[in-house]
Amino acid sequence: MSLAFLVVALLVGHTFASMAMTVVPAVAPAIARDYGVDPSLIGYQIAFVSLGQGASIMFLSNLGRRVGACRAYQIGLLGLALGMLLMALPSKILLAAGSIVMGLGHGFVTPASAALLMRFSPADKRNLLFSFQQTGVPLGGIAAALLAPAIAVIAGWPWVLGLTAVLLVSMAATLQRGRPYWDTDLDTKAAVVASNPFGGIMMIWRDRPLRMLALTGGAYCWGQFVVISYTVVTAVTELGMSLIVAGTLLTVVHLGSTGGRVVAGWFADRVGGTRVLIWIGWLLLVTAALSFWMGPGWPAILLYVLFALLGAATGAWAGLLLAESARLAPHGQTGAATSGVMIYVNAGKFLGPVVAANLYALTSSYGLSFASMVVPAMFGIYCLARLESGATPVKDEKARIPA
Repeated sequence: MSLAFLVVALLVGHTFASMAMTVVPAVAPAIARDYGVDPSLIGYQIAFVSLGQGASIMFLSNLGRRVGACRAYQIGLLGLALGMLLMALPSKILLAAGSIVMGLGHGFVTPASAALLMRFSPADKRNLLFSFQQTGVPLGGIAAALLAPAIAVIAGWPWVLGLTAVLLVSMAATLQRGRPYWDTDLDTKAAVVASNPFGGIMMIWRDRPLRMLALTGGAYCWGQFVVISYTVVTAVTELGMSLIVAGTLLTVVHLGSTGGRVVAGWFADRVGGTRVLIWIGWLLLVTAALSFWMGPGWPAILLYVLFALLGAATGAWAGLLLAESARLAPHGQTGAATSGVMIYVNAGKFLGPVVAANLYALTSSYGLSFASMVVPAMFGIYCLARLESGATPVKDEKARIPA
C-alpha cells in the first residue's frame, strides 16, 4: 500500500473528523435559539468534547498498540459519528452526552495518525507530511462553515449532524482497505485500559523538551478553539452578520489555517520546527491584540483579513507540534509521547472556550474574549524559548529518533 494512499486517507479522515468538531460552533446561534440559551455558552459544548477526549487519551491510550493504529483511527471516526447522532436528537442532555462521546472518539484520531505517519513517512519529508495531513483540520472547518449554516437554515441543524455522521462512517469503511498493510505491529497482549492513566502526563512532565512542547501546544490550542468556537457567534451577535454570511467569515479562518499549515511545514523542514512555532506565537499575539478593537464599523475587508490571520496564527502550529513530539519522543515511544502531549493540548482546548465564555459573561465583549489570547500566546513563546535554550544536541538525536 503506497505512502500516498496513507497520507490522502488520513487527510480525508481528519477532514471529516474536523468537520464533526466544527459543525456545532458553525450553527451555534441556531442551536441556542432552539434551546433558548445564550450563544456564548457554546464554549461549554467544546469543554464537554475536551473532557471526553482527555479521558480517551488518558485511559485508552494503549488501544492503538492492541488493535493497531489504523483500527484505532477507525474506532475514533465511528465514535465521532455516534456523538453526532446523539447530538442530533432533541435533548440538551444528549447534546452534552454526544459531545463527550465525540471527544472519546476524537482522542484516538490524532495519536493513531501520528503513529502511522511516523512509521511510514521519510524523515526528510516528515514535517511537510505531518502538516499536509493536518490541513484536513481546516479543510473540515471550511466544509462545516460553508455547508452547515446553509443546511441549518434550509432543513434544520440536526440534518447537518446526520450528514457528518454518514461521512465519518464511510471513511472508516474506506480505511479498511489499507489496514492489512499498516497494522502489522500490533501487540495483542497489550491492555486496552492503561494501568497508569497518569503515566503519559508524568512521562511528558519529566522530559523537559517534551514538557515545554506540550505546554506550548496547550497554549496554542487555547487560541485555536476560542477562534473556532466564537467566530460565528461574534459575527452574528456583535458584528451584525447573518448566519450564512458569518459562515463565510469562519471559512476565511480555516483558509488561513490551511495555508498557514502548509507554509509552516515547508519552512520547518528548512529552519526547524521550534523556530517556526515561535514565529506563529508572535503572529497570534499581534492578531489577538488587534481583535480587541474589532466592531461592526470595521470595513468588511479588514474583518476578513484579521480573521484570516487569526486562522493562520491559531491553526499553523498543529502539524509542527506533532512532528516535533514524534522527533523528541524516546525510541519506541512515539505513540505514548504523542498521547501524552495531546493531554496537555486538550487542556488548552478545555480552558480557552470556557475562559472566553466567562469573560463575555462579565464584560459582554467578544473583542475582549479574543484579545485574551495574548496571554497564552506569550506563554507559548516563553516555553519555546526555554525549549530552544536547552535543545537536544545532535549527538543525542539517535536516542530519540528510530533509524
